[in-house]
Amino acid sequence: MKIHCHKEDLLKGVQTIQSALSARTTLPILLNFMMETESSKVKVVSTDLEMGVKHYIPAEVESDGSITIPAKKFSDILQSLPAGPDVELAVDSSHKIQLKCGHSRFSIIGTPKEEYPVLPEFDNQQAFDLPLGATFDMVRKTIFAASSDETRHVLNGVYWSAKKDLLEMVATDGRRLAIISQKNIVKDQDFQVIIPTKILGELLRLLGSMDVTAESKGNIKIGVTENQIVFQIKETTLLSRLIGGTFPNYEQVIPKKKDITLILDSKELLAVTKRAALCALDRGGSVKFSLQKKSLHISASSQSVEFNDEIGIDYSGVDFQVAFNPHFLVDAMKHIDTEKVSLSFTTPVNPVLIEPVDGSLARFVIMPMRI
Repeated sequence: MKIHCHKEDLLKGVQTIQSALSARTTLPILLNFMMETESSKVKVVSTDLEMGVKHYIPAEVESDGSITIPAKKFSDILQSLPAGPDVELAVDSSHKIQLKCGHSRFSIIGTPKEEYPVLPEFDNQQAFDLPLGATFDMVRKTIFAASSDETRHVLNGVYWSAKKDLLEMVATDGRRLAIISQKNIVKDQDFQVIIPTKILGELLRLLGSMDVTAESKGNIKIGVTENQIVFQIKETTLLSRLIGGTFPNYEQVIPKKKDITLILDSKELLAVTKRAALCALDRGGSVKFSLQKKSLHISASSQSVEFNDEIGIDYSGVDFQVAFNPHFLVDAMKHIDTEKVSLSFTTPVNPVLIEPVDGSLARFVIMPMRI
């Protein structure tokens, strides 16, 4: 194999696939990535056997071939190269890689492609499109609530449910829940899958590098099978195994009753909760909400600091006190895009329902803490 390409294109390609490299593995080959020429382009691939990333790099292909390359060392070398000169990469019959850039020369020992795991091919016929901006927004507003506890594997992902023209995404760690749904963005799809947070986090990172926002136009192509999901955006393909098991019945924890409803300024509530979080214990600390006539009193304390603040509200009911993990509340409030937010309560031991007022269909549920 012999190719010529821009250093920046090659470095971007290697950085794009690095997330699927295995940090801890008993298979040394998984510390490598695979490079292969294909249709006058260069394809780079990485996998940890659970997730894989494929990316195409524009290049001038002088001769076809393939090789697997130690990823960390190759990335370090590329970052050390001077800006400007193109890179020439050649592989000989002994699997030695010669890299030239300007006056710099590197020689690296690779391994044959045949030793590298094969990624499944993307099936365009079974794929469907989702709006780029809406997908980014829905994943961003749910993924933070998923569990990182590996003993509860079904909660280590975001549940996607597609029925007719409705797509719903849900994540929970058992103490909080995030749910968002949108109509008319899927057509003739019917599936329920749990997608690992790792692949969704990489999807958000990739879309972020493309400056995608909730308002962005264009589509992302998605393929769902019995045990796998694939995302295709321009020159990059992400694929992952799905999480097996049954997602909990989340609808039963979403409060249907609303005895007390507060309408608050979103930015003010976020700011005051962030201040309260500074004074709560690092672990197990709480922020207390005390409802009194015409005011919401917010407080938090630890051994060394105390915090008190007050927000004026339109409330005339009985005094009511409830406590929350402030970080859960901050996480939810950061994903409220409207000026006003609604907080609905029933009792101090029942969950609070947080909803944007006249905004998106995102909802957040947080279990209270004992006072």
